[in-house]
Amino acid sequence: MKLSVGLTVKAVRVFRGLMAFLTAIPFRMDESFLDISARYMFLFPAIGAIIGFLAGIYCFFASNVLFLLFGSVNTVIFSGGHQLFFEFTAKGLASFMTLAFLLAITGLQHTDGLVDVGNALGIRKASLKEKMEIAHVWTVTRTGAFLALLVSFFTLVLIFLTKTDVIIQALIVAEVSAKLAMVTTAWQGTSPPQRLEEKRGKGRSFIDFMRKKHGLYAVSLIISLAVSIALLGLGGALAVAAGILAGGFMIIVGKQLFGGVNGDIFGATNEIARMFALLVLVI
Repeated sequence: MKLSVGLTVKAVRVFRGLMAFLTAIPFRMDESFLDISARYMFLFPAIGAIIGFLAGIYCFFASNVLFLLFGSVNTVIFSGGHQLFFEFTAKGLASFMTLAFLLAITGLQHTDGLVDVGNALGIRKASLKEKMEIAHVWTVTRTGAFLALLVSFFTLVLIFLTKTDVIIQALIVAEVSAKLAMVTTAWQGTSPPQRLEEKRGKGRSFIDFMRKKHGLYAVSLIISLAVSIALLGLGGALAVAAGILAGGFMIIVGKQLFGGVNGDIFGATNEIARMFALLVLVI
Protein backbone atom coordinates (compact mmCIF):
# COMPACT_ATOMS: atom_id res chain seq x y z
CA MET A 1 0.00 0.00 0.00
CA LYS A 2 2.78 2.42 0.97
CA LEU A 3 4.66 1.50 -2.22
CA SER A 4 1.58 2.22 -4.33
CA VAL A 5 1.02 5.57 -2.64
CA GLY A 6 4.69 6.44 -3.05
CA LEU A 7 4.63 5.64 -6.76
CA THR A 8 1.46 7.68 -7.23
CA VAL A 9 2.98 10.68 -5.47
CA LYS A 10 6.12 10.37 -7.59
CA ALA A 11 4.09 10.08 -10.81
CA VAL A 12 2.11 13.21 -9.92
CA ARG A 13 5.32 15.07 -9.09
CA VAL A 14 6.89 14.05 -12.41
CA PHE A 15 3.75 15.08 -14.31
CA ARG A 16 3.66 18.45 -12.59
CA GLY A 17 7.34 18.99 -13.23
CA LEU A 18 7.07 18.24 -16.94
CA MET A 19 3.97 20.38 -17.33
CA ALA A 20 5.63 23.24 -15.44
CA PHE A 21 8.62 23.07 -17.77
CA LEU A 22 6.82 22.63 -21.10
CA THR A 23 3.83 24.90 -20.50
CA ALA A 24 2.97 28.22 -18.90
CA ILE A 25 0.25 26.59 -16.79
CA PRO A 26 0.98 27.72 -13.19
CA PHE A 27 1.79 24.45 -11.44
CA ARG A 28 3.16 24.98 -7.96
CA MET A 29 6.68 23.54 -8.05
CA ASP A 30 10.02 24.21 -6.36
CA GLU A 31 13.29 24.64 -8.23
CA SER A 32 13.65 20.87 -8.64
CA PHE A 33 11.20 20.86 -11.57
CA LEU A 34 14.09 21.47 -13.98
CA ASP A 35 15.96 18.42 -12.70
CA ILE A 36 12.75 16.36 -12.89
CA SER A 37 12.15 17.51 -16.47
CA ALA A 38 15.68 16.55 -17.48
CA ARG A 39 15.48 13.11 -15.83
CA TYR A 40 12.14 12.31 -17.44
CA MET A 41 12.65 14.02 -20.78
CA PHE A 42 11.76 10.77 -22.54
CA LEU A 43 8.15 11.43 -21.48
CA PHE A 44 8.00 14.73 -23.39
CA PRO A 45 5.83 13.20 -26.17
CA ALA A 46 3.16 12.28 -23.60
CA ILE A 47 3.01 15.90 -22.44
CA GLY A 48 2.99 16.97 -26.09
CA ALA A 49 -0.14 14.87 -26.59
CA ILE A 50 -1.85 16.77 -23.77
CA ILE A 51 -0.80 20.16 -25.20
CA GLY A 52 -1.94 19.12 -28.68
CA PHE A 53 -5.28 17.89 -27.33
CA LEU A 54 -5.92 21.21 -25.57
CA ALA A 55 -5.00 23.16 -28.71
CA GLY A 56 -7.10 20.84 -30.88
CA ILE A 57 -10.19 21.20 -28.69
CA TYR A 58 -9.70 24.96 -28.70
CA CYS A 59 -9.37 25.05 -32.50
CA PHE A 60 -12.33 22.75 -33.06
CA PHE A 61 -14.72 24.80 -30.95
CA ALA A 62 -13.35 28.13 -32.17
CA SER A 63 -13.86 27.02 -35.78
CA ASN A 64 -17.42 25.85 -35.20
CA VAL A 65 -18.41 28.93 -33.21
CA LEU A 66 -16.92 31.27 -35.81
CA PHE A 67 -18.51 29.33 -38.69
CA LEU A 68 -21.88 29.68 -36.95
CA LEU A 69 -21.32 33.36 -36.18
CA PHE A 70 -20.11 34.36 -39.65
CA GLY A 71 -22.75 32.14 -41.26
CA SER A 72 -25.45 33.99 -39.38
CA VAL A 73 -24.01 37.37 -40.42
CA ASN A 74 -23.89 36.21 -44.03
CA THR A 75 -27.47 34.96 -43.94
CA VAL A 76 -28.97 37.98 -42.18
CA ILE A 77 -27.06 40.77 -43.92
CA PHE A 78 -26.03 39.32 -47.29
CA SER A 79 -28.79 36.70 -47.78
CA GLY A 80 -26.19 33.94 -47.98
CA GLY A 81 -24.42 35.45 -50.97
CA HIS A 82 -20.89 35.43 -49.56
CA GLN A 83 -20.70 31.98 -47.99
CA LEU A 84 -17.21 31.10 -49.30
CA PHE A 85 -15.71 34.40 -48.11
CA PHE A 86 -17.13 34.05 -44.61
CA GLU A 87 -16.08 30.39 -44.34
CA PHE A 88 -12.56 31.38 -45.36
CA THR A 89 -12.54 34.21 -42.82
CA ALA A 90 -13.86 32.00 -40.02
CA LYS A 91 -11.26 29.29 -40.66
CA GLY A 92 -8.47 31.84 -40.94
CA LEU A 93 -9.39 33.54 -37.68
CA ALA A 94 -9.73 30.20 -35.88
CA SER A 95 -6.30 29.14 -37.17
CA PHE A 96 -4.74 32.39 -35.96
CA MET A 97 -6.37 31.97 -32.56
CA THR A 98 -5.09 28.40 -32.33
CA LEU A 99 -1.51 29.41 -33.09
CA ALA A 100 -1.80 32.16 -30.48
CA PHE A 101 -3.14 29.59 -28.02
CA LEU A 102 -0.15 27.29 -28.67
CA LEU A 103 2.30 30.14 -28.17
CA ALA A 104 0.53 31.28 -25.02
CA ILE A 105 0.26 27.84 -23.41
CA THR A 106 3.98 27.27 -23.92
CA GLY A 107 4.84 30.71 -22.60
CA LEU A 108 6.66 31.66 -25.82
CA GLN A 109 9.77 29.92 -24.46
CA HIS A 110 10.22 27.82 -27.62
CA THR A 111 9.67 30.85 -29.84
CA ASP A 112 12.29 32.69 -27.81
CA GLY A 113 14.74 29.91 -28.67
CA LEU A 114 13.79 30.21 -32.33
CA VAL A 115 14.50 33.95 -32.25
CA ASP A 116 17.88 33.36 -30.57
CA VAL A 117 18.84 30.80 -33.22
CA GLY A 118 17.83 33.32 -35.89
CA ASN A 119 19.96 35.97 -34.17
CA ALA A 120 22.98 33.67 -34.36
CA LEU A 121 22.25 32.72 -37.97
CA GLY A 122 22.47 36.37 -38.95
CA ILE A 123 26.13 36.54 -37.97
CA ARG A 124 28.18 34.67 -40.55
CA LYS A 125 31.71 35.81 -39.78
CA ALA A 126 31.84 35.29 -36.04
CA SER A 127 33.24 32.81 -33.58
CA LEU A 128 31.04 30.27 -31.78
CA LYS A 129 31.33 32.31 -28.59
CA GLU A 130 30.27 35.51 -30.37
CA LYS A 131 27.28 33.72 -31.90
CA MET A 132 26.27 32.39 -28.49
CA GLU A 133 26.58 35.87 -26.99
CA ILE A 134 24.47 37.58 -29.67
CA ALA A 135 21.85 34.85 -29.34
CA HIS A 136 21.31 35.73 -25.69
CA VAL A 137 21.34 39.52 -25.73
CA TRP A 138 18.03 41.24 -25.03
CA THR A 139 17.41 42.21 -28.64
CA VAL A 140 15.89 40.76 -31.79
CA THR A 141 17.85 41.00 -35.01
CA ARG A 142 16.25 41.07 -38.44
CA THR A 143 17.26 37.46 -38.99
CA GLY A 144 15.83 36.38 -35.63
CA ALA A 145 12.52 38.13 -36.29
CA PHE A 146 12.37 36.78 -39.84
CA LEU A 147 12.95 33.17 -38.78
CA ALA A 148 10.34 33.35 -36.02
CA LEU A 149 7.77 35.01 -38.28
CA LEU A 150 8.49 32.59 -41.13
CA VAL A 151 7.99 29.47 -39.02
CA SER A 152 4.91 30.95 -37.34
CA PHE A 153 3.42 31.97 -40.68
CA PHE A 154 3.84 28.55 -42.25
CA THR A 155 2.49 26.89 -39.10
CA LEU A 156 -0.56 29.16 -39.32
CA VAL A 157 -1.10 28.28 -42.98
CA LEU A 158 -0.79 24.56 -42.25
CA ILE A 159 -3.31 24.76 -39.41
CA PHE A 160 -5.62 26.58 -41.81
CA LEU A 161 -5.20 23.83 -44.44
CA THR A 162 -5.91 21.03 -41.97
CA LYS A 163 -9.51 19.81 -42.14
CA THR A 164 -11.59 20.77 -39.14
CA ASP A 165 -12.83 17.21 -38.61
CA VAL A 166 -9.26 15.97 -37.96
CA ILE A 167 -7.74 19.09 -36.43
CA ILE A 168 -7.66 17.61 -32.91
CA GLN A 169 -5.81 14.50 -34.08
CA ALA A 170 -3.46 16.54 -36.26
CA LEU A 171 -2.44 18.93 -33.48
CA ILE A 172 -1.91 16.07 -31.04
CA VAL A 173 0.37 14.29 -33.51
CA ALA A 174 2.19 17.52 -34.38
CA GLU A 175 2.95 18.28 -30.73
CA VAL A 176 3.99 14.68 -30.05
CA SER A 177 6.36 14.84 -33.02
CA ALA A 178 7.74 18.20 -31.88
CA LYS A 179 8.52 16.86 -28.42
CA LEU A 180 10.10 13.70 -29.86
CA ALA A 181 12.32 15.96 -31.98
CA MET A 182 13.53 17.64 -28.78
CA VAL A 183 14.24 14.26 -27.24
CA THR A 184 16.14 13.28 -30.39
CA THR A 185 18.42 16.31 -30.12
CA ALA A 186 19.28 15.40 -26.52
CA TRP A 187 19.71 11.70 -27.36
CA GLN A 188 22.20 12.20 -30.18
CA GLY A 189 23.42 15.76 -29.60
CA THR A 190 26.33 17.05 -27.56
CA SER A 191 26.54 20.08 -25.30
CA PRO A 192 28.55 23.13 -26.36
CA PRO A 193 32.09 23.23 -24.92
CA GLN A 194 31.98 24.64 -21.40
CA ARG A 195 34.50 27.30 -22.35
CA LEU A 196 31.80 28.87 -24.57
CA GLU A 197 29.25 29.13 -21.77
CA GLU A 198 29.60 31.66 -18.98
CA LYS A 199 27.42 29.47 -16.81
CA ARG A 200 25.95 26.00 -17.05
CA GLY A 201 23.11 26.16 -19.59
CA LYS A 202 19.75 24.51 -19.03
CA GLY A 203 20.19 22.36 -22.14
CA ARG A 204 23.27 20.64 -20.70
CA SER A 205 21.23 18.92 -17.97
CA PHE A 206 18.89 17.35 -20.53
CA ILE A 207 21.76 16.02 -22.60
CA ASP A 208 23.48 14.67 -19.48
CA PHE A 209 20.41 12.57 -18.65
CA MET A 210 19.37 11.64 -22.20
CA ARG A 211 22.47 11.31 -24.38
CA LYS A 212 22.94 7.78 -25.74
CA LYS A 213 20.19 6.47 -23.43
CA HIS A 214 18.84 4.17 -26.14
CA GLY A 215 16.33 2.44 -23.86
CA LEU A 216 14.76 5.71 -22.77
CA TYR A 217 14.65 6.94 -26.35
CA ALA A 218 12.92 3.72 -27.38
CA VAL A 219 10.22 4.44 -24.77
CA SER A 220 9.82 7.97 -26.15
CA LEU A 221 9.60 6.64 -29.71
CA ILE A 222 7.07 3.95 -28.78
CA ILE A 223 4.84 6.52 -27.05
CA SER A 224 5.03 8.79 -30.10
CA LEU A 225 4.27 6.05 -32.63
CA ALA A 226 1.50 4.52 -30.52
CA VAL A 227 -0.34 7.84 -30.17
CA SER A 228 0.25 9.00 -33.74
CA ILE A 229 -0.61 5.75 -35.51
CA ALA A 230 -3.70 5.26 -33.34
CA LEU A 231 -4.96 8.70 -34.35
CA LEU A 232 -3.86 9.09 -37.97
CA GLY A 233 -2.40 5.79 -39.15
CA LEU A 234 0.39 6.02 -41.70
CA GLY A 235 0.17 9.80 -41.77
CA GLY A 236 0.85 9.85 -38.04
CA ALA A 237 3.88 7.59 -38.45
CA LEU A 238 5.26 9.84 -41.20
CA ALA A 239 4.76 12.89 -39.00
CA VAL A 240 6.79 11.20 -36.26
CA ALA A 241 9.50 10.48 -38.82
CA ALA A 242 9.47 14.17 -39.76
CA GLY A 243 10.00 15.03 -36.10
CA ILE A 244 12.99 12.71 -35.88
CA LEU A 245 14.53 14.19 -39.03
CA ALA A 246 13.94 17.72 -37.73
CA GLY A 247 15.71 16.78 -34.51
CA GLY A 248 18.66 15.39 -36.44
CA PHE A 249 18.85 18.49 -38.61
CA MET A 250 18.81 20.78 -35.57
CA ILE A 251 21.73 18.86 -34.04
CA ILE A 252 23.76 19.88 -37.09
CA VAL A 253 22.53 23.48 -36.84
CA GLY A 254 23.42 23.58 -33.14
CA LYS A 255 26.90 22.25 -33.83
CA GLN A 256 27.51 24.92 -36.46
CA LEU A 257 26.07 27.82 -34.44
CA PHE A 258 26.94 27.07 -30.82
CA GLY A 259 29.29 24.09 -30.89
CA GLY A 260 26.49 21.81 -29.71
CA VAL A 261 22.88 21.60 -28.55
CA ASN A 262 21.74 24.20 -26.02
CA GLY A 263 18.41 25.47 -24.73
CA ASP A 264 17.86 27.68 -27.77
CA ILE A 265 18.27 24.70 -30.09
CA PHE A 266 15.72 22.75 -28.05
CA GLY A 267 13.20 25.56 -28.33
CA ALA A 268 13.76 26.12 -32.04
CA THR A 269 13.54 22.37 -32.64
CA ASN A 270 10.06 22.25 -31.11
CA GLU A 271 8.71 25.01 -33.35
CA ILE A 272 10.34 23.74 -36.55
CA ALA A 273 9.42 20.10 -35.95
CA ARG A 274 5.77 21.03 -35.31
CA MET A 275 5.70 22.88 -38.62
CA PHE A 276 7.16 19.95 -40.57
CA ALA A 277 4.86 17.44 -38.87
CA LEU A 278 1.84 19.51 -39.89
CA LEU A 279 3.25 19.79 -43.41
CA VAL A 280 3.47 16.01 -43.68
CA LEU A 281 -0.09 15.63 -42.39
CA VAL A 282 -1.45 18.24 -44.81
CA ILE A 283 0.30 16.65 -47.76
